[in-house]
Amino acid sequence: MEENNAEVQATTMMDVVEGIDKAERYKKGQIITAKIVSATDEGVYVSAAGKLEILLAKEELATEEYSREAYAEKVGTELELMVVEVTPKVKLSQKMVEKLKEEEAQLKEIEEGKEFSVICTGFNKGGLTAELGTYPVFVPAKEIRSGYVKDLEKYTGKKLRLRLIEIRKERRKEIIASQRVIIEEERAAREAAKAEKEAAFFESIREGDVVEGKVERVTSFGAFVSVNGFDCLAHISDLSWSGVKNVTDVLEIGKRYEFKVLRVDRENKKVSIGYKQLQPQPWDLAAEKYAEGDIVHGKVVRIVPFGAFVELDRGVDGLVHVSQITHEWLENPTSVLSIGEEVDAKILAFNPAERKITLSIKALQPRPEMEPRPEHREHEHHDEDRPRTKKNARRNAPAGGEEEDEYREWNETESFGASISELIGSDEENK
Repeated sequence: MEENNAEVQATTMMDVVEGIDKAERYKKGQIITAKIVSATDEGVYVSAAGKLEILLAKEELATEEYSREAYAEKVGTELELMVVEVTPKVKLSQKMVEKLKEEEAQLKEIEEGKEFSVICTGFNKGGLTAELGTYPVFVPAKEIRSGYVKDLEKYTGKKLRLRLIEIRKERRKEIIASQRVIIEEERAAREAAKAEKEAAFFESIREGDVVEGKVERVTSFGAFVSVNGFDCLAHISDLSWSGVKNVTDVLEIGKRYEFKVLRVDRENKKVSIGYKQLQPQPWDLAAEKYAEGDIVHGKVVRIVPFGAFVELDRGVDGLVHVSQITHEWLENPTSVLSIGEEVDAKILAFNPAERKITLSIKALQPRPEMEPRPEHREHEHHDEDRPRTKKNARRNAPAGGEEEDEYREWNETESFGASISELIGSDEENK
C-alpha cells in the first residue's frame, strides 16, 4: 500500500515538473493552440501540448457573456490564444488574439494607403510618438506639417491624422507615418477646387450685371462682399451718391445686398462692384421735391469769393451768389454767412439735368427804401428812363452806389447755379 502511494506521489510530481517545464517554454506574446478540457465559474481550463491545464479566465474569452454550461458543451474544442504573462504563472487571452487579428487587418489597409488616426502620447528629439493598438507609431518632425516645427510638446495629447511611410521590423513592428502629406494633399485639393470655381465665376460674370452678395468684412476703403463664394470689392466711393466716411454707415456685416458689377479684371482675379449705382441719385429725387419759386431750408457748407453753397439734402446743394445774399453790397460773403449756419432761401432757377440750383436769401428779405438824391433829379429821371446797357451801367454807375450793385448783380449771373463738384473740379484743373 505504501509503495502504491509513493508511486502515485512520484507520478504527480513528475506531472508538475513536466508542467512547469512546459510553462517555462512559453514566451510573452506567443500564439498557441489549446483545447478546452473543462468549464468552471471562473472560466475554462485548457491544455496545450501536455497534461498541464491552465485557467483561461472568462474575462479573457472573446465573448460578450460567459456561460459555464455553454462552454461545458465545447469541451474538446481548440482555441487560439495569446500568452500575455509567463510569471509567476502563465496567463492566456483569447481577446488579445482577436485584437491582434483586427490590428493586422487594419495594418494591411494602412499599407495600402488608408489614412489612420492616433493620439500623440509623447515626443523625442526626432519627432512625435504614439501607439496604434500594440504597434508603436513614430512621426518624424519634418512629417508633422509643412515647414519647421519648433515646439513638439504642444502636440502631446492631440489627434494626429497619418499616412504610412514605412513599417520597420528590426525588433518589433514600428509604424513610421506622416501627417504632412495629408495636409498638403488637402491644400492642393482646396486650391484646385477654388481655381475651378473661380474659372466658372469669371466665365459667368459680366460688367453691368446685378448680383447679390453677403458683406463679409469691411475696411477703411470699402467692403469685401462674397458673390457666389468669390470676394468682390465695393469701394467706399461706390456706396453712396452723397459720400460716406464709414462703410458701416451704409452696409452691415453679415447682411446680403444687391450690387452692380462695375469692373471685371480676369487677369488679376478682381471684381469691383457698386451699391450706389442701384440707388436713386439725390438729384433725381430733387427733381420731384423742388421747383422754382420754392422756399427751402439748408445749411451753408462752403463759402467762396463769389457766393456760398447751401446743402438742401445730402448730395444736393445750391448756390447763393454774393449778390443774392443781402441787399447791401458785400466785399466777402464771410462777413454775413459762416459754414454750418442754417438759412432759408428762395429757388430762383432749377436745372436738374445740369444739377444746378440758384438760390436767393435776399429774396426773402424786405428791400430797403431808397432815398431820392437832392440834385439832378431831372437828369437821374432821364437816365432811369433810358434803356440800361452794360456800357451805360459802367459809365453811369457811381462808386459804391445802387447802380454799381445792380451792375455787379447783372454782370455775374453767368456764374449762377454752378455746383460744388464743378467748382472743385475747376479748382483742381487750375492747380
